[in-house]
Amino acid sequence: MFKPEDLFEIVSIEDFAVQNGRVAVVCYENQPVARILTGFGDGWLDSSEKLNLGELFAESVRWSPGGQLLVEADRGGAERRSVYIYENGSLTPLLADGYDNVDYTPSPDGKLAAFVSNREGETMHLYLHDSQNITRISLGSLPVEGFTWSPDSRFIVFSQGVYDNDLWVHDTNTGRTNRLLGLRSSEQNVYEDGWGAGGLLVASNHADRYQVGVITYEKIRAVCEGAAAISDASDIDWLTHTDWDVVGAAWYRQDLVYVENVDGDHTLRVGRNKVLEGGVIGGVKVSEDKIYFTRSTHDRDYELYAADATYSVSRLTNSLGNINAEFTKPRHIEYESGNLKIHALLYESGGHRGAVYIHGGPDYQTMNSFNPTIQLLVQRGFSVIAPNYRGSTGYGRRFNHLNDGDLGGGDLEDVIQAKRVLGAKRVAVLGASYGGYLTMMCVTKFPEEWCSAVAIVPFVNWFTEKQHEREVLKQYDELKMGSDEQLLRERSPIYSVDKIRAPLLLLAGENDPRCPAEETIQVVEKLRGLSVKVEYKVYSGEGHGFAKKENWVDSLKRTVDFLDANCV
Repeated sequence: MFKPEDLFEIVSIEDFAVQNGRVAVVCYENQPVARILTGFGDGWLDSSEKLNLGELFAESVRWSPGGQLLVEADRGGAERRSVYIYENGSLTPLLADGYDNVDYTPSPDGKLAAFVSNREGETMHLYLHDSQNITRISLGSLPVEGFTWSPDSRFIVFSQGVYDNDLWVHDTNTGRTNRLLGLRSSEQNVYEDGWGAGGLLVASNHADRYQVGVITYEKIRAVCEGAAAISDASDIDWLTHTDWDVVGAAWYRQDLVYVENVDGDHTLRVGRNKVLEGGVIGGVKVSEDKIYFTRSTHDRDYELYAADATYSVSRLTNSLGNINAEFTKPRHIEYESGNLKIHALLYESGGHRGAVYIHGGPDYQTMNSFNPTIQLLVQRGFSVIAPNYRGSTGYGRRFNHLNDGDLGGGDLEDVIQAKRVLGAKRVAVLGASYGGYLTMMCVTKFPEEWCSAVAIVPFVNWFTEKQHEREVLKQYDELKMGSDEQLLRERSPIYSVDKIRAPLLLLAGENDPRCPAEETIQVVEKLRGLSVKVEYKVYSGEGHGFAKKENWVDSLKRTVDFLDANCV
């Protein structure tokens, strides 16, 4: 039987980088750490070099053109990430100035680097870094979401905006930034490793589902030299025409390798060839004629894999170690909510109890990856439904925008319908982040429906949340929810906590910049003196989620034990 303590033995892959056969990873041990792998297979952990980051939480790794390893790390979950360079056994700060500095990427010729930072306070801008100067190159006041260098180090193409985002290009020869691609009512993105002989791979959901197209180098150069930006989708050569979102892509041997998200289960393809199907695939990278990627399934946490030219797939790590347990595979289901079809994952236990597991975001999706919380609940006799309520990603742009200006409205109805589809006698509700918010909406707006509830890193008050959350979320929430005070009050659970009847557990991170711990404390203080069972825990030195494994395991154990004890 799988136990919470088994999680101490699981070492999942959180990020990786490959260069000329050299592999570096971020893996989740007692906390997220960085390692350089020197062997693969079951003994991968023992045959690797661990970097000494002290109390820092490693978040990402990438190789510089000169072969040094760059490590991005955070302290205490505060999202003020710094960049370090590792060479010859020594770790040296490269950019550690108290701001949130992410995606630090040297140009292919090694003369410059680009990174995204909040160093000017208002948003996450794109900057160039040389040996002495830091220069902002993104325009306006909207956040930058991702970027990529051209192979000749001349151009940086980046995505900017909160929804309806466009692609921009910066010419390092002239210092000018120009709009490259702007399609109405759609989002455009780039792939970090998207350059090839055919041009730059781009993603757009202008036709509802994300598809991959290519913009030639010549067109990018022409825009930088004064040509008009691309404003018509027909001017792009679209390489995919799938019924589902394409969520990752790269060039491989003059062909396209891409990942298709089919209702929360991913398929890896090269051209028309299916390489691997099922689970969740991420981080597709090509190096030395191999395709590297991470993958998680319902019964295995994220591992590193490689596929060769024959499309034979090898697992390079072993996250489960010696754990031998059976895990429940979910079923894909659909149910009606209003006039919509809502997709969900259903984990069946055969017991009389149930739980609704609400994902965060809301721009996110519950997918078929390893979820220890759900697996532990199923072992306790809970059948669990995980709905992809309106506003979730994975089902097209129109569906993703159905909750615009209506957070805590129609999506809450979808959650309530999920509970009724479950059909269990005693049903709990739980979720983290925005899922924690919807959990609090459930117990305040539908107080008689639940046997117990757990809200993890939630927010409960739109006014204080918008006041204290970090800058990019202020921009997102203003666009997504607006500033109508009457609506914000109606959709703030804090004003209805006196209606709560279900036993409630709240878990928060002391340094959370997204849903500050003060949101949890508001609920606890309001419930004092009322006849409602409430427990809470604020984890020291943690942010929006729990990076120290002892805290993460403790939070899972508290969650499962609390629901088990209060839903008899």
